[in-house]
Amino acid sequence: MNLTELKWTKNVNHQGNDKYWAYQNVGPVLNVFQLNWKTEQGENALKPEESELILLRQRTKVTHIVKLLNNTLYQETPEGEFGISRLVEVVWIADYWSVPPKQKMMFGYDVHLQGGRVMKLETPTFNEHWESRGGLVGFQNHVLKALKLER
Repeated sequence: MNLTELKWTKNVNHQGNDKYWAYQNVGPVLNVFQLNWKTEQGENALKPEESELILLRQRTKVTHIVKLLNNTLYQETPEGEFGISRLVEVVWIADYWSVPPKQKMMFGYDVHLQGGRVMKLETPTFNEHWESRGGLVGFQNHVLKALKLER
């Protein structure tokens, strides 16, 4: 698998019931879905470009890697808190929902990125940790190995 376009991360939450995972019911057959943002986060939602990858995290776990399928921002009815979305395709999803990989194992440090906004992986904290380990490319290779995605 090629992760050279893995440049972003986003914290997501299941709305309504904490015992479920967000976007859990997508997978090998139905692997395209609308990734939601809060209605006021439209500018943030448009930051990643078509074909770039986002690593999704929830409850301190890594649950998905998704690929942006276009540069379109979809708007739902204005009443909903999460009224905008982007069309994404799953390129990796956790095999076992009882034990998805911990984000600390993936990143190598405690990640404190929350709020549902998409964020570039290359934050000052990320760069400090990964600079001596090959930077973004080193991280992408680490993700390939950690998730057993190497060919």
